Amino acid sequence: MTHCPTCGRPRVASRATCLYCGGPLPSVGPSDPVPADAPPVAERAEAGEPRDRCLVVLDLAAASEAALARALDRPSYEARLLVRRGGLHLHRIFDAAAADAEARRLRAFGLDAVLVPETEARVRPLRALGGERREGQLTLRTEEGPVVVRRGDLLLVVAGPITREYQTPSKRRRVETARPDEGFRVHLHRREDPRPLEIDSQSVELGFTITGSGRLEVDAWVEEVAGDAPRDDGFRRMPPALSPSEPEPTGVLAAVRSLGRGSPDSASGGDDRAVVLDNVEQFRFYSAWRAAAERRRAGLTPKAEL
Repeated sequence: MTHCPTCGRPRVASRATCLYCGGPLPSVGPSDPVPADAPPVAERAEAGEPRDRCLVVLDLAAASEAALARALDRPSYEARLLVRRGGLHLHRIFDAAAADAEARRLRAFGLDAVLVPETEARVRPLRALGGERREGQLTLRTEEGPVVVRRGDLLLVVAGPITREYQTPSKRRRVETARPDEGFRVHLHRREDPRPLEIDSQSVELGFTITGSGRLEVDAWVEEVAGDAPRDDGFRRMPPALSPSEPEPTGVLAAVRSLGRGSPDSASGGDDRAVVLDNVEQFRFYSAWRAAAERRRAGLTPKAEL
């Protein structure tokens, strides 16, 4: 797998530009050597590399097709599709100085550009393990303890489907006939905390539900507390960029699922279980920059990075 030289995220095959930042991607032909995988931006930052970069986000609510086509040097047809879609559009990721210059250039065309520090777009969510719904509020049990969310607390709700597939070890010869179930995640972005509350409809412990469906119950949770907060489901339109999934949060459902997973192949002397790939990291990045831009448009001062 190769990565974008601008933002470090995995590239999507057959694309000439990065799915995340829009930067140009180097061509990789069939005979070209595959570069070593670059670690994600978050890991590079932990290793001490600078993160003084900014995302340039365009607000297309009042953008004109002609101005957008000229500013982005795109065909009128593509500009028309972007204007028709509206909302926020991630343009590029630059160093801080270059991002400021690019924002001023875009504004000269009459476009509304918002700058978001990359650190705000890499905020890790607080995962919910379980919860219950009451009148006008949710009581969630998270990895760090209980959290109460009341109607009016939310700045933004971001929801999207999660694509999953198996990456079977090459030594395994049998054909995989089963595919992992698709997931659905919701991020509740609060006004007072930059970390979103992440709800996975497949792993959160819901208790008794009238519908018997985790997805429908999560939808009911959102309806209970969303109020007038805007809701973003634009992630469903993005081509999935898969990466290895992280372990599920500790909980009863995670323990039950582990019983149904395969065991290491004793004959081969190693772990022959298929690796599960998903686009959760892609969803988290989309949700984080979307909320950071919304927070700045609302005039809310971001807290120090946690």
